[in-house]
Amino acid sequence: MKDLKLDNEPKVKSGFKIPENYFEQFEEKMMMQLPKKETKVVSIFHRKQIWFSSIAAVLLAMIAIPVYFNLSKAKPLETATLESYLSTEYSTYEIVDRLSNEDIIALEDDLSLNDDDIEAYLLDTQNLDYYLNQ
Repeated sequence: MKDLKLDNEPKVKSGFKIPENYFEQFEEKMMMQLPKKETKVVSIFHRKQIWFSSIAAVLLAMIAIPVYFNLSKAKPLETATLESYLSTEYSTYEIVDRLSNEDIIALEDDLSLNDDDIEAYLLDTQNLDYYLNQ
């Protein structure tokens, strides 16, 4: 076999030559080939976010509707129950001390006493002499 001497033998030139200013113009050529319109980027979690939002809205509605109807069905207090509570918890003087001028005016407007009612009350009471002497 023949000895191969790389330094003495003529070298074979490659068939590929790099054009002048190839690397300087490469970026411009690539940018020209890219599409001008940018595509819309959609998050991977976008669909999950819609599901989470809809589930939260349904849960909120499931909690809010019964609470709303329970609050709207609040029973008004009966006057007898209210009177018995006030008479056991507070004395007459404590109740009078807590009333404001507007409350007293509202009570006077609500109370309609006529002579027949007063006479019926006085006839029913046993301490008529006490009221007449006062």
